[in-house]
Amino acid sequence: MLQDGRVAVDVPPAAHLQAELKPIVPVGSTTTLTVRLVRPESKRDDSTAPPGFAGRPVTVTVVPRGLRLLVGARRTRRVRFPARGSAVLRFPLLALDRGAAEVTVLVRGEDEFPLASVRLRSEIVAADDHDQAGLARTTAPVLEPDPGLVDRPTLAIDEEVARGRSTLHGVLTVSGHRHRFRTAVRDTEAFLGDLRASLAEAREAGVDLPRPERGRAVEARLREIGADLADRLLDRRTIDLLWAHRDELDGLVLQTTGETGIPWELLVVRRPGVAPADGARFLGETGMVRWIADVAPPSTLRPTSADRTVSAPRSATEIASASVVALGVEGGAPGGAASAMRNGAGVVIECGGRSGGVGSDRFLAAFAAELASGAPVDRASRRAREAAREAGESCALAYAVYGHPGARLAT
Repeated sequence: MLQDGRVAVDVPPAAHLQAELKPIVPVGSTTTLTVRLVRPESKRDDSTAPPGFAGRPVTVTVVPRGLRLLVGARRTRRVRFPARGSAVLRFPLLALDRGAAEVTVLVRGEDEFPLASVRLRSEIVAADDHDQAGLARTTAPVLEPDPGLVDRPTLAIDEEVARGRSTLHGVLTVSGHRHRFRTAVRDTEAFLGDLRASLAEAREAGVDLPRPERGRAVEARLREIGADLADRLLDRRTIDLLWAHRDELDGLVLQTTGETGIPWELLVVRRPGVAPADGARFLGETGMVRWIADVAPPSTLRPTSADRTVSAPRSATEIASASVVALGVEGGAPGGAASAMRNGAGVVIECGGRSGGVGSDRFLAAFAAELASGAPVDRASRRAREAAREAGESCALAYAVYGHPGARLAT
């Protein structure tokens, strides 16, 4: 049985991920993140034991924000699950940015899809500005991923942030190929600020033209932005793979540990070294759906007419069910889509296409209609973008859809 993107069984999980970190850390000091892969003792006969992980090789990856791994420490370590007891891994961290910090811990199998993930928070304070001892602990079951997700093309982005700089660790998996890349953004705030300004300018392109012509003018400008983004964020091999397998990208899943500010949907798939031509495909046109690593979105969406506020203090705009919400980016709630998903939303559409509102009405209406007809989220996303483009609302090409790509409305 599938549940929240992973395989659920009618017996307790055969393994758990546990992690612990100090909840308060003085700036400039070091601390240790302790991770355990726990295999509970079983009283069952081996023939009736639940599916296990004993001896299976997995990777454990830590993704810090506000903290940094000490020089020489590896962010990803390969380990085999113990047959009994636990395997213990320790990651030394340096506290850099005063204020709220966090670390995401992921256990991944050989197919790179998370088997388990947890997120720990810590407050970085001035030296000697605390008297709290102890550790914050969290745990999560280790479960087999949904085979329907594992087989999809995937772009995984782990973002580390410290001292205003962002490091993106990426993995593209498509058609049996897997490639890792790393991108540094030296001034994250300036990068995102310039990007938002460019998108705002693009929305004003052809403002005096009739709607169809204006839509084409907006799309042309978005294509320029998307091509530039691809060149800045991806290496040559990633661009090569996307182009070579451009017809095999439908249903693309973007895994992210917390990076939500970059419009990955706008990245343009084109022949390397060639200017983007009219009709060059945006990643969003593949039906791409974002998957936040520490959230397990439901695979079934429950229709209801009840109003619902998903991410206080900002109300979410209901589309087709209480589990599907749309958020504007202007003055949105802290954490945006990530916060809404962690607060129980099944699907979140984050709209950046029209200031002062949730954006393309045609996109939202088409998305709702597709879900109502029984389409999964990824297909609804793809067809809603097509409908918005035909209506001259090309700004919807930049919208981000979060959730389970195969989720459908309950019947």
